[in-house]
Amino acid sequence: MSQSSTSSCVLQAASAWLAALVNAKTSLAGDSEDLNRLVSEELFERVRFREAVATDPPAFVRVLGLTDCEALALILLAALEIDAQMPTTIRALSPAGMTIGAIRTLVYGDAKTSQAFTELGASGALRRLRLIERSDGDDSGTHVMRQTWTVAPRVLGMLHENHSIDPEVSAICHLGLAPAGELEVAAGTAREARTAMKSRSCIVVTGIPGLGRRGMLVKEAGLEGLSVISIDSKRLAKEASRLTSQLRAIARECKLLGRVPLICNIDALVDDKEDRIALVGSELVALIEGPVLVTCGVQRPKLDWGRPVIVIEMGQPTSAQRAKLWQASLGQGTAEDAELLATQYPLAPALIVRASEAAKARAQGRKLEPEDIYAGIRAVLDDRLGQLAKRVTVTQTWDDLVLPQDQADSIVELMARIRERRRVYEDWGFAAKVGKGLGVSALFSGPPGTGKTMVAALIARDLGLELYQVDVSKVVSKFIGETEQNLAALFDAAEAGHAILLFDEADALFGKRTDVKSSNDRYANLETNYLLQRLESFTGICLLTSNHESHIDPAFQRRLSLHLRFDLPDAEQRADLWKAMLPAAAPVTADIDVTALGRRYAMSGGYIRNAALRAAFLAANEGNPIGAVHLERAARLEYEGMGKIAAN
Repeated sequence: MSQSSTSSCVLQAASAWLAALVNAKTSLAGDSEDLNRLVSEELFERVRFREAVATDPPAFVRVLGLTDCEALALILLAALEIDAQMPTTIRALSPAGMTIGAIRTLVYGDAKTSQAFTELGASGALRRLRLIERSDGDDSGTHVMRQTWTVAPRVLGMLHENHSIDPEVSAICHLGLAPAGELEVAAGTAREARTAMKSRSCIVVTGIPGLGRRGMLVKEAGLEGLSVISIDSKRLAKEASRLTSQLRAIARECKLLGRVPLICNIDALVDDKEDRIALVGSELVALIEGPVLVTCGVQRPKLDWGRPVIVIEMGQPTSAQRAKLWQASLGQGTAEDAELLATQYPLAPALIVRASEAAKARAQGRKLEPEDIYAGIRAVLDDRLGQLAKRVTVTQTWDDLVLPQDQADSIVELMARIRERRRVYEDWGFAAKVGKGLGVSALFSGPPGTGKTMVAALIARDLGLELYQVDVSKVVSKFIGETEQNLAALFDAAEAGHAILLFDEADALFGKRTDVKSSNDRYANLETNYLLQRLESFTGICLLTSNHESHIDPAFQRRLSLHLRFDLPDAEQRADLWKAMLPAAAPVTADIDVTALGRRYAMSGGYIRNAALRAAFLAANEGNPIGAVHLERAARLEYEGMGKIAAN
């Protein structure tokens, strides 16, 4: 018999039984108002209804794990909504409607009072799984015995063969499908996950976003005959009562659709205001019979859910695996092209797939050009980092920068650290020796205008990488814990996308820890402690700039790959800067003496740039070429703006 015909037969039996009760009530005299007596007569139709539910219940009732009485109560309420005659029938039996008392009497009788109180109470499966709901407006002041109940719309949908996910939670979770493309996952990692799924465990896969954590779990669950519901933790409510309602609805979906939950990004629920992770355990995990699947970042929160926790670390793919994925995702190009992309853009696997899709969409069917691929990579990185950082572009060249030789050598060393990481760490085996701290982090310190930010942008351009300047105002939050969450998202996205993070004025975030004299001090120190830990585990590239290096916590010094100090240029370097700041296309007079300007005005490159631009506008306004008088006037104004007096 089909599911639809089974449901129809059961509902018809429920309707016939209640109709028989009404007929019996009408025919009886004296104490015929006693509903308890009518039910205790065990009329034939009631027996037939019970047998129908017990022998061939609707499939969705079986998977819910309800007791016989819970199933009877659910079907009764469903029949009330489906059969047009049922409301009249119920009013004849119970004028107050389908109250808890009426349900208890109809289904349980007097002999099962304690069972009825338990199963129809707040902790019973019917209410906890949100299979039934209040029909009297959910007024908390209504006495429990006068509350009326109806079947949840989701149950009616299942009776009508609607097996799609409940719209109430469709924005939070979806039926888990593996992402497009076949991401490279180590065979041992996949095998460990599949073995763990045979038990009633909590399987946690850790790693940076984009490694294929969710896709691997979905795939391995499928091989074990399990289907999943993917839950986006970032979309779950922050308020406890709303979150409880969502989690119970998700638990109901898991049972109705025969799926196991896959809780993605569980670390997004770390919150000092509400213990939301504990609520997930009590309102979702506790209701699930099979395994529970979880993904999180590198920093794994504690999961005290009353079941074993199996942690699987998802490692970064090798360059060869990335090259294979680049070639498969793009669908064209040689193995050498893919190897070059894997070396220059060692993105996380999921980002490689998405960047390839964006590149092909931009090409619109024509052969892919390098600019299409670069545009696809930029689009993916902007999606990941755009909310907390801004992509930096640079128009200057190294010729516009004047640095002493020792600083230039340090920059070359820094670029070598970035460019040759694969050879040193992977091919030469230094990764196993070093352990932590495989990323590259550098501090550029010095007075304003000495070229710190410009050098960072030039390094990124020379390496073919994207530079993102962190917006501190968007990262720092007044709410406890949100700053750390924003920093985690920032570092994870940069690590997955192999973008360079630039923390300008880094002392605002990387400042020294202080003695704890207030709660503000304690939470500020917690942020610094988190940065210290995250920077040590960071495998990407992070550049810091500061005008006050003494304000930065000394503990960061050990974690830096390089500390480059930018000093004010001397007179000769200032003369070179004045010369470099005048474009070849700009009209200039022959009387310009950059040596004299450099000797007279002790300014950094940034101020010299401002002065040169100021002189250009002065000259353009007069309709004349840029001359010594314009540069002298502009330099004097800029110098005085610095609070200094120029010598005559």
